[in-house]
This record gives sequence, C-alpha cells and structure tokens, in this order.
Amino acid sequence: MSGMQRFLRLSAVEAEAAMKPRLVDGKWKQPLISGRKIAMVKKHATREGLMGTWEEGKGGWLETWDRPQKHHVMRPLKGHKNQRNEFERVKKVQAALAAMPTKIAEHKKAVKQAKPLKGLDKWLNEKDPY
Repeated sequence: MSGMQRFLRLSAVEAEAAMKPRLVDGKWKQPLISGRKIAMVKKHATREGLMGTWEEGKGGWLETWDRPQKHHVMRPLKGHKNQRNEFERVKKVQAALAAMPTKIAEHKKAVKQAKPLKGLDKWLNEKDPY
C-alpha cells in the first residue's frame, strides 16, 4: 500500500499531523508526507471541489492546513549613498565655507613670509650688513 493511500485513510487530525515535522527525543523528524505530495493533495482537492472538507478515503483540504501568509513590511527604498548623505554633506560644506576667510588670510600670510626679501626690505632687515 502506497503512502498516499494510507494518507487518504487518515482522519483529519492525523492527516494534519502527518503534514508537519515532529520533535522526537530532541530531534526533528521529517513529515510523513513530503511537500510535493502535500501539494498534490491540495491540487486534487481543488480540482474535485473538496476544499474546506476532509473525507476519509477521498481526501480533501482544510483551510487550517494552509501555511500562514508572510507579512511584508514596506520600507522606504535605500537610494543612492550621495542622496542619503546629502544633508550632512551640505552642513559640512557650509561649515567649511564659514571657515574659509580665516584660512585664506593664513595662507596669504604664509605665502608672503615664505618669499625672500628684496630690495630695501632686505637691506633694512639685515642683522650684520658688513
């Protein structure tokens, strides 16, 4: 006798238990009926109009046996990194622009000091002219 014929003879409670894995001595055992065969039973019940009922020997399908539908939470799209960080980038640029006048003044001062003295400035600033 095949597994399907044996399955069809089960009561509704036994059929539901045969479709679920069970915990035996701390180890999970596979369901008595494979997922492929469960799908066949469900398709057969749909074709024969046995949805919502279970008749021993004939089969059928109860709505409680359906797997629960997954609930998908809609999250906002991740987007591009430059779009996500736009506000921080604008704040950073504005802070840098606020500090620019002092940086420009320091740079001009450093460039002027780095140049060698020429002409009268050189002669006046010499420590030991002779």
